[in-house]
Amino acid sequence: MAMSLVRNGRARLALALPHHREQLRIVKSLELDALFEAYAIAAMTLENLRKENPPREDVMLEYQGLCLDMQAEAVQLLERHGRERK
Repeated sequence: MAMSLVRNGRARLALALPHHREQLRIVKSLELDALFEAYAIAAMTLENLRKENPPREDVMLEYQGLCLDMQAEAVQLLERHGRERK
């Protein structure tokens, strides 16, 4: 299951961060894999929350914030990885 979550999270982040798609595809790190897994879980939870009727706005906002924070963290990790390779 974990490997499919990593792939799922990597794909979801590639959609959310189009300028970083190539890096997301190429860069391999355990730290990024953990982030991909967490992002997949948070994004799937957010999708499920959006389907609820009535929606729980407070919880949805919390998960939206989590996803945005993880997107920012992914960019930072990719930038750090790029600097380390130079």
